Amino acid sequence: MDQLTLLLYIALIYIVIYVVAQLIGFERLSERGIEASTPLFILFKTERLNSILTRAGKRVPHVIFNIGIFVAFGGMIFGFYMLGVNFINFFVKPSSAGGVVPIIPGVTITGLPLLYIIIALAITLITHEFAHGLASARDGITIKSSGLLFFYVLFGGFVEPDEEEFENKATPRERMRLLAAGSWANLITAFIVFLLISNFAAIMSVGFNPPSGAYIYEVMDGSPADGNLVVGDVIVALNGTPIDGWSDIHQYMANTTPGALLIIDTTTRQVNVTLGTNQMNSSIGYIGIIGVDYWEPKPGWEWIPGGPMFAFHAAMLLQWTFIILFSVAIFNLLPIPMLDGDKLLSNALSLRIKDEKKIQMIMWPIRIIALIIVLGSMILSLIMGKGLF
Repeated sequence: MDQLTLLLYIALIYIVIYVVAQLIGFERLSERGIEASTPLFILFKTERLNSILTRAGKRVPHVIFNIGIFVAFGGMIFGFYMLGVNFINFFVKPSSAGGVVPIIPGVTITGLPLLYIIIALAITLITHEFAHGLASARDGITIKSSGLLFFYVLFGGFVEPDEEEFENKATPRERMRLLAAGSWANLITAFIVFLLISNFAAIMSVGFNPPSGAYIYEVMDGSPADGNLVVGDVIVALNGTPIDGWSDIHQYMANTTPGALLIIDTTTRQVNVTLGTNQMNSSIGYIGIIGVDYWEPKPGWEWIPGGPMFAFHAAMLLQWTFIILFSVAIFNLLPIPMLDGDKLLSNALSLRIKDEKKIQMIMWPIRIIALIIVLGSMILSLIMGKGLF
């Protein structure tokens, strides 16, 4: 099943749920904590989660959330600098400018990365929102509602503090603790994920042997490999040169030429392939395969889903989770209306400046610059085809 068909099936399921909800009655469902009055969107509210977050939040020391404020301002400065330099590079050195694009399933994100990003976004949203709930409870701001949400292929958690208490009863420092908590939690989680990535080989060694070849998971139609290699083959040598991982194939192929004979040794047989021409570089030979490091499951661990592909999926999921956690945390701290960074900065200014007009005179130029950088980067990224996965 191709990706577009899968997305259409998911949309159809949402439409069926919406029709059923309409027949039952949106108000009746709302009384049970289920919001389904908007197509492709479902919300589950639960008071039990409110009480759990409230009890847990009371136990978190204030110092943890205070540290989050300092980290948040550091992230704001870093994000402003990083995006600003990248925006300038679009004009002075376009090749070095990184893509800045919104995550739109099936449009800017396609293929396998879409699955990893959906899971990563769920982890990001849950940690972000629940941290807001913990900070809210710690400073005595009532949690009005909390629960789980599903929007098309995206899912996660949400926490809604009492807006009146937040705006009218909480002090600027209490508001700052709550606003910084989400990105602070994302950065903490990103650090944990980074530790897992750094120790990935050691963790995988529990159930897998070290990489001992290149596992093929796709063979291009009409390529030199088509008819000679199949999905599941494990390449262990090219022209007698040992292959311990997918990167070894890249290194070896960089020194080949189109039309050359390539003797490929797999774990089951030996095949001869005449190399084609690489479309990216006509001077380099081309096989027509996509693969990953081959992590062979140890005896007794064959039950692991995906077998040799498990390590690949796990590594990709960790990498995308780190990218999304870190990116969302930094982006959310920018001084842009509707983002936490905007209220965070204005509340910080209110500690020194009591005149609201003066605060807004400082805030609006900063907001405009931030918007120009972000929106300009997105437009230029889409024009130049950067950041599409």
